[in-house]
Amino acid sequence: MRTVPRAACINDLSGFGRCSLTTALPVLSVMGVQACPVPTAVLSKHTGFPAFSFHDLTDTLPAFFETWSDLDFDMIYSGFLGSVGQISIVRDFFTRERRKNPGCRILLDPVMGDDGKRYRTYTAALCDAMRELVSHADIITPNITEACLLTDTPYHGESLQRSEAQTLAEKLLKLGCGAVVITGLVQENMIGNLTCDGNSVSYTQVHRTECLFSGTGDLFASVLCGALCRGCTLPDAVTIAGNFLSDVTSYTLRQNTPAQEGVLFEPLLTKLEGYLNAANETTR
Repeated sequence: MRTVPRAACINDLSGFGRCSLTTALPVLSVMGVQACPVPTAVLSKHTGFPAFSFHDLTDTLPAFFETWSDLDFDMIYSGFLGSVGQISIVRDFFTRERRKNPGCRILLDPVMGDDGKRYRTYTAALCDAMRELVSHADIITPNITEACLLTDTPYHGESLQRSEAQTLAEKLLKLGCGAVVITGLVQENMIGNLTCDGNSVSYTQVHRTECLFSGTGDLFASVLCGALCRGCTLPDAVTIAGNFLSDVTSYTLRQNTPAQEGVLFEPLLTKLEGYLNAANETTR
């Protein structure tokens, strides 16, 4: 019998710039979760840099997943997908894992864009395919840009009112997912996350730094995944992820780190166990 939660992490591997698998693996490991990586693409740097190499790994995925047919997972955490062809492969993996283990939860971070624009590697066809994949997820974590892309809603910036964000979340639920966490809602010097599962809505916010760092969405989703694997409720997991991100961005700002390099989460990883313990104490 396994004593350590196990998560399949489907994401790209970027050689430089803290994001995707280079964020998920250390975060989940320090949170006591076995992180099993599935690289969807290999990049020399993440796509926020002016120049990067990009190697699509779509052709490797079917055989990769086939050799995992004897494994089971507590969580599947899916992030950046590099081609339309990867959507159906990942969807089939979701289906097979759920058939083997009905308790397996699927966390989908639809890594599509930011600041009102699609990422350079993301085509309109890939956006359309992502809408279908969303219907297979228990929880999705779009930022405002991604929420607008998925629902064909005009993008009017990051400063949404809670009522506007809730309307957007309700549109996303109609795509078929179980719960929505819309991240990055800006309110003056605060930044918030809205959680909606169709039955209840919650909103949390933390202090916002004046610098926007790359990779914060990946860090948020990774901490969220770890907290859920450790038994936290979704609202508690969102609170933990938001608080940790606030601590990390503030620390990174003090170190004068270039925004493209991402947030300096490594020195603060040991704080995550404290967040987990505090959440468990409040639910006892």
